[in-house]
Amino acid sequence: MGYMPTEMELIELGQNINMNLGGRVDFEDFVELMAPKLLAETAGMIGVKELKDAFKEFDMDGDGEITTEELRQAMNKLMGEHMSRREIDAIVKEADDNGDGTVDFEEFVRMMSR
Repeated sequence: MGYMPTEMELIELGQNINMNLGGRVDFEDFVELMAPKLLAETAGMIGVKELKDAFKEFDMDGDGEITTEELRQAMNKLMGEHMSRREIDAIVKEADDNGDGTVDFEEFVRMMSR
């Protein structure tokens, strides 16, 4: 995953595993536990300000979520890309980790780090 946790983070992770997961963890649980750290690292590499600015360009109504329509408009406006509804839906579906049909800032950061 490209992330090197500190010793303290590993201890903290071990405590979370023992308390919340009964001492066992599968890959999905591991990713869920490490997601905040990975997001922070990605934001640090790209730059939080740059990520927020880019997100605002896509989140046209400023509600904190990018809809398929906002993505379509942004792709047309910012990149001159005229994508089909199917292509836009596929992008949102790929990035939409919580299944609500939109892309929030955390999902946007994850998408940008792929």
